[in-house]
Amino acid sequence: MKRNILVSLMLILVSCSSLNNQSNPNKIKLRLLHTNDHHGHYLPNEKGEYGMSPRKTLIDKLRSENNSNGGYGLLLSGGDINTGTMESDIFDAEPDFLGMKALGYDAMAIGNHEFDNSFKVIKKQQELAGFPFLSANIFYKGTKKRVFQPEYIVKTFGNIKVGIFGLTTVDTPFKASHEDAKTLFDFRNIIDSAKDIVKKLKEKEKVDFIFVTTHIGHHGSATSNGDIKLAMAVPEIDVIVGGHSQEIINAEKHNNTIVIQAMEWGKYVGVLDLELSKTNKEKKQISYKLIPVNLKNKVDGEYVFVEKEISTNDQMENLFAKYKKEAEIIGSKKVGVLDSTLDGDRFKVRTSQAEIAQFMGRAVRDKFRDVDSVIINGGSIRDSLPAGDITRKKIHAVHPYGNSIGMIKFNAKEFFEYCEKIIPNSVVDKQNILGGYPHLINMKWYFQNKKLVKIASRDGKWSITKNKSGKISSKKKQFIYSTLNFLARGGDNYPKISNHKNYVDTGFMINTIMMDFVEKRKIIRKNDYKISDKEVLIKK
Repeated sequence: MKRNILVSLMLILVSCSSLNNQSNPNKIKLRLLHTNDHHGHYLPNEKGEYGMSPRKTLIDKLRSENNSNGGYGLLLSGGDINTGTMESDIFDAEPDFLGMKALGYDAMAIGNHEFDNSFKVIKKQQELAGFPFLSANIFYKGTKKRVFQPEYIVKTFGNIKVGIFGLTTVDTPFKASHEDAKTLFDFRNIIDSAKDIVKKLKEKEKVDFIFVTTHIGHHGSATSNGDIKLAMAVPEIDVIVGGHSQEIINAEKHNNTIVIQAMEWGKYVGVLDLELSKTNKEKKQISYKLIPVNLKNKVDGEYVFVEKEISTNDQMENLFAKYKKEAEIIGSKKVGVLDSTLDGDRFKVRTSQAEIAQFMGRAVRDKFRDVDSVIINGGSIRDSLPAGDITRKKIHAVHPYGNSIGMIKFNAKEFFEYCEKIIPNSVVDKQNILGGYPHLINMKWYFQNKKLVKIASRDGKWSITKNKSGKISSKKKQFIYSTLNFLARGGDNYPKISNHKNYVDTGFMINTIMMDFVEKRKIIRKNDYKISDKEVLIKK
């Protein structure tokens, strides 16, 4: 009898606790979950890390925990769902967006890699997802009409209204693989667009708090404002859910704005617990954590989970089964063997010459024998090529964008001046890690007093010089230069050459060229592609 009374009292207390959390609708607890830069990783990697199936298990648990405490919930993405894995790219990210729908995302920012596809594909993805794609600074070219509707969303939690909108890097036309980004849309000033939406949310919607999901990067770029500048310029923003720079940002505060970011690929789920008060418009950060999704560390030669293993979700496993099966058939074809890993580490390829870029460029020169030199940008290299069997899937992972190879005939003056314009991309420091960092294939740059004075082939067959009076000369009259069509169109702040009368897009995809190169040789040896900065960026 006493036991029954005790149990009843405990149930009443739990019930009262739950009611107390909801009894004051002007002061609520909100759990904001977030991810960013998914890049096609709906499946786990070969080590069993991340993947949307265990992500659902984790998010379901976090929601259940939050609901039992009487809290409200929100799930946002910082964009770039597209481009990154063969398993996703061959389906135009269909499994990824269906997965996000099953996970219950409330909204996402439009990322620059969404525009690796045509606008027609993006609209289809919106239909699959069933939640808003947000970007307040993308307009139909030459108009005042925003492309993505609604312009913002408003969520009501108790009596508290939260306005949410999105922003996209203005560099998108130079970072996207599809021409629609340049021909159909204007990517306008981030700060001005944010102020416009904030004004509407405050005056028209009478919101109490404002959240922004962004794909602009933490620091931004030379031409696009980032999250920090956004926070400083628009103080009405309470929380910025970031993306694009693929960093871990542990709830930094800038101008009283909380800024968060969860690295990439669903490796982490970010969890920001807030207490919001309507009465005094105050937000209190209760806690913030990044929960790893089956990430592993190598200990004594074996991979072990960083935290407790998260189980898979049957619903998600069934959803992805057919996509996984079809992708495995396409991607498992062996095309050759590699004796030692070609390192594609993101930091290394954006700051120094790398063997993997030489491999890519060498494949281009093998395909087009008349090409004098090639430049590959570090940002186009997205993964290492591991030692062992080389498959279509592994080659695709190195460069997942589907870019074709372009060629142009330059005279000596044009070629030299083109290289001069690229030089800023080769200047690297801790605050300037550039996707445009140039990897030089069969080319060396000579500098004197920080100025380019000579470019020459590594095989010794040609050179171009610039004397003290500025005259450019060479015994060779014509040069055939090759690069990715993305860079030829002005991507990553490279000089635009696609409109040059001598430019030709070959139509051959770099992935296909690499596969042909491997299939032709069968065995790839790392030592054949050894390179260092001192060999190509020579200072006198």
